[in-house]
Amino acid sequence: MVTSEAVQVVVDVLTPYIGDTMARSATEAHCGKLGISDGNMSPEQVEQLLGKLGGGLNIFLGREKSTAVISEIRDALARREVSR
Repeated sequence: MVTSEAVQVVVDVLTPYIGDTMARSATEAHCGKLGISDGNMSPEQVEQLLGKLGGGLNIFLGREKSTAVISEIRDALARREVSR
């Protein structure tokens, strides 16, 4: 999946929970730390990103809700891939 598209999907899902600014900055910061740049993201990179985001979401949303939100992101990313 194209990195910019994946980031936008993640931000779209996270925004109702933590706001657009925090969703975008957290996602982009984790991409940078993981070495995920423009171009395409591998499935492994997507999982690494979701793992990092999930850890941070635990603090804000709790473990159960965080797990649900990460699943929601996975579903949204899968739908995006299927629609291509």
